[in-house]
Amino acid sequence: MAETPSYVSEPQVTDLPKLLSDVRAGHIQVPRFQRPFVWEDDRRVELLRSLRIGIPIGSLLVWRTTKNRLRCFQAIAGVKIPSPSHGQTVSYLLDGHQRLTTLFAAFAKSGAGGEGDETPPPIFFDLEQDDFVVGNPANQWACLPLHLFLDAVALRQHFRTKEREGQMMAAEVDRLQEIAEGVMYAMQWCRIPIIPLSTDDVELATRTFHRVNSQGVPMTEFHMIAALTWGDDFDLREIFEREWGRVTLPLAWKPASELQTLNVLKGILGMELGRSNGDLLARRIRERPQLAVETVHLLTRAIELASTHLVHTPVAVPYQMQLTLTAIALHDMPSDIEVDTEWLRRWWGLTTAWGSFASAATHRVQAALRHLKSGLAGKHEPWPSLLFSTPNPAPIATLDLRNARARYFADGYASQCDGVNLLNDRGPRAFVTLIAGEGTRMGNRFLWKSEEVESLIQALNWKEEDMLAGHFVDDQALTFWAQGALDEFIRRREVLMNDAERGWFIGLKPMSFITPESQPLF
Repeated sequence: MAETPSYVSEPQVTDLPKLLSDVRAGHIQVPRFQRPFVWEDDRRVELLRSLRIGIPIGSLLVWRTTKNRLRCFQAIAGVKIPSPSHGQTVSYLLDGHQRLTTLFAAFAKSGAGGEGDETPPPIFFDLEQDDFVVGNPANQWACLPLHLFLDAVALRQHFRTKEREGQMMAAEVDRLQEIAEGVMYAMQWCRIPIIPLSTDDVELATRTFHRVNSQGVPMTEFHMIAALTWGDDFDLREIFEREWGRVTLPLAWKPASELQTLNVLKGILGMELGRSNGDLLARRIRERPQLAVETVHLLTRAIELASTHLVHTPVAVPYQMQLTLTAIALHDMPSDIEVDTEWLRRWWGLTTAWGSFASAATHRVQAALRHLKSGLAGKHEPWPSLLFSTPNPAPIATLDLRNARARYFADGYASQCDGVNLLNDRGPRAFVTLIAGEGTRMGNRFLWKSEEVESLIQALNWKEEDMLAGHFVDDQALTFWAQGALDEFIRRREVLMNDAERGWFIGLKPMSFITPESQPLF
C-alpha cells in the first residue's frame, strides 16, 4: 500500500493497465452504497468494443479523503482488494462502478471471491470472429483471455507455443497474431480520465454523489448514511433488513423502503426529513444506535393503524409522508395514552383533500408533524397557517391513481363494491375505461376486471342492480345509458362520485380542524 496512486488532487488521464493496478492495490475502493453490478453481457461486450476502436468510455469520479472511512466491497470480480491503512488518503469510487467492474473482471487473471462479490461471466477475444465473446465453453485456442492483451510477453509466448506444435500453418498463426497485437495495442494505450473530488467535507461528497450518475440509476441518501455509520458492530442496512424480517405486517403490506425507514429515524433524531447534514446524521445515529431498531417497530405500528383505521389496501395510501410522520409522532406519545384513531383518520383525510404533501417542502412537513404530534397527544391546535386548507375542495377531475386524492377515493370505492382485493392486486390496472375516447374522466372509470368488461356492459344493458351496487350507477344514469346518451351517463356518475366524496369530506369536520374552538359549519 506504500505505492503512490497514479492520480492526485487534479484530474488526470491514466492508461488501462495502471488503472487496474491501482484497483488491485486498493488505491481505489468501491463503497458498499454503490448499486450492485447490474450490467448485462451485451453492455459489457459493447464497452470493450468501444475501447478497441478508441471510443471514449467516460471518466471515473473518485472521492479522496483522509478522515472518512466507508464500508467497501472486499472483492471485485473475485479478486480480493486490500483495505486502506489507517491515516491513508483513500479514493472512493462515486461514479463508474459498472464500467470499472466490467474492466476489472474482463482483465483479471484469477482470484478468490470475497464478501459482496459479484463476478460476471468471463469475456474472451475470439480471433476467428475478430470480436469479444462471453465464455469459451469449448476451450478454443483462438479464444484468448483478455489478461493476455495487457502482457506482451505472455501474448507472444501463446502464439510461439502454438507455432511449435506444428498443427497450424505459420502464415495463419502470423495472421491471428497480428489481430491479437492490434487488440493489445488498443487496450494498453487506452486512456481513462480520473476526476478526483479531494475533500473531507462529507456534505460536498454526498451532494456530488447524488448529482452524478452516468448510468441513470439514482442512488439514495440511505446508501451514503449506511456507509458512514458502518462499523464492526453496526450495519444500518443489516439492522433494517433483520428487523423488517422479524415483524408481522398486515395482509398485503410490505416493509417500508430503506429510505422511508431512514426518514423515520431522522425524524425521531430531530433531523429534517429532506436533505439532512450527512455528517451530523451519521454521528447522531452512532450515538443512539438502538433507535435503528425502534424505527422499524414505529413504522410497523403506523402500518397497523393505517390498515385498521385509515385505508383498506396499501395501494391506496395517499402520501407515504403521512405514514412516515405517523411513525415519528408515535415515538413521542406517552405510553399511557391511546391513539385517537378518529382524530388520526380526520388528519389523514384532510391532509389528502388539501394536498398537504404534494410538495415536500421542509417547513411545511415540519409544521404538519408538529400539528400531528399535538393532536395525537390530545392537544387540538389550529391548522398551521402556512399549509393550505379550505372547507370547499374542488371536485376530483379524473380517477388517475397517480393523484393522492384519487387513490383515497379509490379506496372508498373499492370498500363499497367489494373490490378491495382487485385494487390491491392490480393497482391502477384495477380500473377499466368504459367508453373509448373519454380517457380517465371520473365517470368513465369502473373498478372492474378488464377481462370481464363485457359483463359490465351486460349489467348496464340489463340493469342488474346487484352487480352494479357500489359502482355509482343510479336509475338516472341507467336511463342515459339505455338512450345512448353516453356523455350524460358519464356526467351523472361524476355527480354521484363527487357527492360521495363531498359527504366523506363533510364527515371530517374540516372547520373544527382548521380552528378547533369553532363549531363545524356542516
